[in-house]
Amino acid sequence: MRYKHYLRRFLQCYFWCIAISLILLLFVSWVLGIYVDGVSGLLTARGIRWLCINIVPNFASVHLAKMLLGLMAISVLRESGIISTYRRHVSLKQKRALQITGVSFLLIVCLFSLLLFLPNAPLLSAFGTFQGSALSKGFYGIFMCLAIFIGNVYGYTSGRFLTMRDFVHAHVSIFSTVANYFVILFLASQLVGCLDYTGILPLLGADATVLYILRGILYNVPLLLYILLAL
Repeated sequence: MRYKHYLRRFLQCYFWCIAISLILLLFVSWVLGIYVDGVSGLLTARGIRWLCINIVPNFASVHLAKMLLGLMAISVLRESGIISTYRRHVSLKQKRALQITGVSFLLIVCLFSLLLFLPNAPLLSAFGTFQGSALSKGFYGIFMCLAIFIGNVYGYTSGRFLTMRDFVHAHVSIFSTVANYFVILFLASQLVGCLDYTGILPLLGADATVLYILRGILYNVPLLLYILLAL
């Protein structure tokens, strides 16, 4: 599709913009650090020490586990073929697979409903509320595991997953498509960490919210675009 070509071109530009911004930040922070109080230069002795120490911590600040689990869920749903059922006519076998998947989904929902509404519900908090409960704290992981379960049920019942090799491949196939994203993510994490260290954003009148929003944009926008390329 033609839009995928434009997405690839945009992602290439996105990569170079982040890389160039990181390089420029090195020199801009150095100059500002000389003339402006409160700015820490990255090319000073202290800044160089900080860079060397925080390469891994900057990257570790990214929620990689959440990203990997989400990508696994999308990969299974894609390989099972359930995502593409709305695009074309489905066969009788696929219809039966959808029915079985739907029943399995309803059973899981009923199970979680029991865990929420029975007396002393284990998924609620000690006060019987959703806030601070096990469900609220683990909602993302539960939702992604549910998506993986649905994809596996449909993939098996529709005949897409026949062997253990098919099963394993379904969980990791998307990673070859989005592998370039992790290079962008690494550079973006260094850029965000360096911006936070230099103190340039407060100099411009920005607060911690701006850094939080910037982190969300730099980390998530390319991920969403790579997912669109993979689907």
